[in-house]
Amino acid sequence: MNNRIKVAVIGAGMMGKNHLRTYKNLSNFELIGVYDIFPEAAQSAAEAFGIKAFSSLEEVAASVDAVSVVTTSVTHAEVGEFFLNRGIHCLIEKPLATTEDECMRLINAAKNNNVTLLVGHIEQFNPAVEQMHKILNNNEICSLEARRMSAASGRITDVDVAMDLMIHDAEVVLSLVKSPVKNVYASSVKNEKFPSGKDYINALVEFENGVSASFTASRITQSRVRTLNVTTSNNYYDMDFINQSIAVHSQGRMHGVNQNDLPENMRYGLKGSIENLFIMQSQPLNSELNHFANCILGKETPRITGEQALNALKVIWEVQSCLNFNKVVNIAAE
Repeated sequence: MNNRIKVAVIGAGMMGKNHLRTYKNLSNFELIGVYDIFPEAAQSAAEAFGIKAFSSLEEVAASVDAVSVVTTSVTHAEVGEFFLNRGIHCLIEKPLATTEDECMRLINAAKNNNVTLLVGHIEQFNPAVEQMHKILNNNEICSLEARRMSAASGRITDVDVAMDLMIHDAEVVLSLVKSPVKNVYASSVKNEKFPSGKDYINALVEFENGVSASFTASRITQSRVRTLNVTTSNNYYDMDFINQSIAVHSQGRMHGVNQNDLPENMRYGLKGSIENLFIMQSQPLNSELNHFANCILGKETPRITGEQALNALKVIWEVQSCLNFNKVVNIAAE
């Protein structure tokens, strides 16, 4: 491999174009071309970015060191395995695949061919999430509440809102809690306008270490919400993915102090403080692709491995199972 990593993007949709645009401006990469099953889409993207429109996956593999797989979810396993088995480093957009068997095939292909497999859970490169990892490193988490809500969109129609949106928060929460999942419960909104129950889902996840996390994912909410609230033994953290911000709510009263032990003139109501952390904002996709380059060059290890992506998928599959059978799924008992 030369000093610059030769890369192509597989998939010329909206997200594929975001990858193309970002690669074009990164010094570690030489953007070679794009492939799409619709030749006219590939040609249009190629003309827009001054690159080659590949006519086949074989042609791509013969020309590059790495690819971004930005295709429909059901094709991730086939496309990713094709490149990994040819020694091509892969960034595969979330979800990694659609079944556990497909995920394991990708994980094993990367290991057997000694190439990088990075899964595109982009929120891990949100500077607010990066800061939250540092904050919670030595803090005892009690509970978490994730809300990811949007208006209806025609961009993704092949999966439900759990696989489309909730999976982002499931992966982030798993990385923060660092404990096996014990129980999962889920419910969905069904009405005449949204009869499938696939566009507004609530889920509760209980972890073996006693932490609980609630998730709300919606594609029928008129405002765009992307938040994660974390309660610890000392503070309450309010994080906004969109604004890349964290507000820290602290109690004014000393922890463990009995008001009856204080003089009467000091027995006052609870007063708290709110501190807004300074976070240097950045473009997560830019950070993600730079990280991909560093993994390929051996400078870093993948922040989101195939195994981590599979664990997030298992939570989503359990949520979907709850909705299908209207029951609590007790993972520990299975």
